[in-house]
Amino acid sequence: MLSHRWGDSAAVAIMAPVFAVAEAVAYAAAGARLADVGTAEALIPAIRRSTAEVLICGYAEGADLVQDADLAAGSGAGLICRDPTAAAAAVRRGIAAERILVCVTPAQIESAAESGWATLVDVDDFGGPLAGVEAVAAVCGWLGASVVRTRHVAEVRRALDMTETIRGTRPPAWTIRGLA
Repeated sequence: MLSHRWGDSAAVAIMAPVFAVAEAVAYAAAGARLADVGTAEALIPAIRRSTAEVLICGYAEGADLVQDADLAAGSGAGLICRDPTAAAAAVRRGIAAERILVCVTPAQIESAAESGWATLVDVDDFGGPLAGVEAVAAVCGWLGASVVRTRHVAEVRRALDMTETIRGTRPPAWTIRGLA
């Protein structure tokens, strides 16, 4: 549901945890569409000035995506919910389902997506070493994750692009045709 707001409609969006404006700019250049500033409220306006194309996730007003239902309801921001039950409760409170991302594990992606929820999975929690993070990200993309959170933006973007190309939802970066 949210993929059209968080990046290309066909592409899995990447959210990166950031601790400085320069980091947000670098991650955006590597393919991140969301910057997670956590509680660092002062970063929100600075990131907006530096890189307008990145949406901001945080705990303060002015963020595009928040984790507090009251703040989301009052500001119009998107809402990250801890599970589908919390998401359903947010809808009952009047927050549109299109504004909600549901945190899931890789094993929960398919069922949440089949229920109509946009999903957010933190692949750094499940992948361990970088090769594992890339593999988990590729599987999450295959299963239909809407947003993947990682600090390995360039590597995960490559893995997601490869997965989307294999699925046929993205054209290959280049094609080579061998003639015999």
